[in-house]
Amino acid sequence: MEIAGNLDIEDLDSLGLQLVTALVDQLNEELELKRNNGTEFTISFTVAGYDTRAYRTEGLKNIKVFEVDHPDTQRVKIEKVREIFGSLPGHVAYVYLDLEFDKLGQRLAEGGYNRTGRILFVMGGLVMYLRPETVDKILSFIAQNSGKGSTVIFDYGTLGSVNAGETAPDAGKNIRNFTKKRGEPLKFLIRDGEVETFLSERVFSRILNMASEDYKKAYFHGKNESRVVSSVISFAYAVVR
Repeated sequence: MEIAGNLDIEDLDSLGLQLVTALVDQLNEELELKRNNGTEFTISFTVAGYDTRAYRTEGLKNIKVFEVDHPDTQRVKIEKVREIFGSLPGHVAYVYLDLEFDKLGQRLAEGGYNRTGRILFVMGGLVMYLRPETVDKILSFIAQNSGKGSTVIFDYGTLGSVNAGETAPDAGKNIRNFTKKRGEPLKFLIRDGEVETFLSERVFSRILNMASEDYKKAYFHGKNESRVVSSVISFAYAVVR
């Protein structure tokens, strides 16, 4: 259930497929559920910058989507969207934000954010690259500035696998060294088995965790049944109390 020690970590297509496939399916299911239960807004925090869910998910055109990203990435994204569609979709608000320094609430408000709405917050490939205090600020904002029943879903690195020094599996050490080499070291990790405690202490409920063995069993079938998945990446889902 883990990335093989001899996996070419430089092969981003292969690595990305392993880390993202389960999240995409799980998010699409959650979007379908929320759309049918009156969700008013979707907040998408994206690090990769080129997520297309806001444009390809059926029914999302009736839901306000806030795409939050670093200003440099956001400018390139907007240029590409205009190039592809001819104009910017009316249901998407592009929020320029450096999460480490800018005020999230202020930037969202400028884009038309309504803190009383029922909201789905998506943080894909993000929290592991932020300082712990920044992750706390984001989760605090979500808990205090969204309507009852709002939800958050995110992927995260597990401390036991990625940061266990010489005892870590090759996969964990490879990922840690690779991200550091690229100038984006892993800054935030959660210890194995502690995500429920971590989120409940931050006023979230109905917490679900999906580890590698869970999404391997749930989503990797047929021709993908034998595909190796990452043992160091898990997904968490929680509801605002």
